[in-house]
Amino acid sequence: MHVGRPDPEPAPTEPSLAQRLAAIGRGRLAGAGKQAGATKWPEASLAALVAGLIAAGPLLTIGGATLLAGRQRAASARLEAEAAPRIEAARAAAEARGQMDAVLRRRTLAATIEVLARALPADASLVRAGRNAQGALELEIATPDPDRLRSALRRAPAFARLRNTGQRQADTKMIVLFAGTAQ
Repeated sequence: MHVGRPDPEPAPTEPSLAQRLAAIGRGRLAGAGKQAGATKWPEASLAALVAGLIAAGPLLTIGGATLLAGRQRAASARLEAEAAPRIEAARAAAEARGQMDAVLRRRTLAATIEVLARALPADASLVRAGRNAQGALELEIATPDPDRLRSALRRAPAFARLRNTGQRQADTKMIVLFAGTAQ
């Protein structure tokens, strides 16, 4: 810079990387006219490159998501295997509590027999009474008239759920078998 003289023209600088990429995108180098041996990218190659870059984004995302999902499935399977004994123990304990609750809530066999004695006809007698493993009541009642016994038990609300499961002949009476739940 000198006073009274114009500023000298700046020396041409080499294009930056962004400028060169823009020039390649337009299909020519910045100095293509000056240099005879400058190379041009064919437009089909440039289009293929852009299409490849566009497709690579979702493909990489899908691949990464698949890899992460696989890792999470493996971690989940490992945690399930570690927790399986505790889950099974908790399930068994809950089932046992439910069974105990059912046993404690139902009427005792003695109370059931007392209600049954009031419901039976005068000529019927109890042969056997018991509960099976599931808590269902099983009764064997001897009577000379099974139809009269069945109607008497149907009239008693506590024995409405009992079902006749069979009968067999005894010496002078029929033994009628009942099974079900009593209230």
